[in-house]
Amino acid sequence: MPNQDVEFFQSFCRNYINKGVKKYFKDVSINSNDSLGSGTARQIIKRLCIHKDSDPITLTIGRLLVWWIEAKGLFNDIIYGIPALDFEITNTYYPQVKLHFREDRYEASTNERRPARGEVSFRWRNTDYSTIKINSLASKIVNSFARPVFAYNRGREFWTYVDKSKGYYFQLTVTSESEAKKVISQVIGVQDSEAPNWDEYLRKHEDQKNYNTQETVQVMGKAIKKPKRRPVARVQFAYAELFIPGTTQPKILVDLTGTKASAIKYV
Repeated sequence: MPNQDVEFFQSFCRNYINKGVKKYFKDVSINSNDSLGSGTARQIIKRLCIHKDSDPITLTIGRLLVWWIEAKGLFNDIIYGIPALDFEITNTYYPQVKLHFREDRYEASTNERRPARGEVSFRWRNTDYSTIKINSLASKIVNSFARPVFAYNRGREFWTYVDKSKGYYFQLTVTSESEAKKVISQVIGVQDSEAPNWDEYLRKHEDQKNYNTQETVQVMGKAIKKPKRRPVARVQFAYAELFIPGTTQPKILVDLTGTKASAIKYV
């Protein structure tokens, strides 16, 4: 028989945690199939997070861990920034699309580090924020980056592509020129049919730093390793955001992770 505290704890999870889970995953129904290969990632995670009357206490704890770590991203990196409202009041900008890339977490763990990330953004040359226009943009990103999943090799070479006439200012750390061109071509293709002008706009930037050496900082007599600069890793497309001037929350255009609420398209 569960004691009173255990029952009280589980009752709290069923009545209060479940409300948060259902609200966060309101866009999907629970996948009733027992197979992990059936249904979307969000359906599977939602099913795992819903507490039931019959749960033993170990399963209750497990559901909480999945909810806070997998769905809510409890251990995501700390972000230094300013409140979104203050930013929107004091800044003006063109609509921006941010494409986020992530290294497989298990691949990163074998190298004893956090998963490497990549981010590529571009200005969306559009001021019509209608449902049709935004859905069309999301569909183009799905076709370009999610089917199949687009990946590239991050590395230590620093390349830029600057075409001010079209609002492109790419800064990439990749393993080679061909990787830089692959990423830039894919991104530009979302809204332009013309081929990039490599001779005029693509540049490689050299420096004398040794990125193979991981720096350390002394804290209370103990050497602590700093995060690696320009890690070498294969990163793949994870999700895309649209930042619209005057709004404090980005629109999630496409999500492959299954963890982003209210995405326009889940893949």
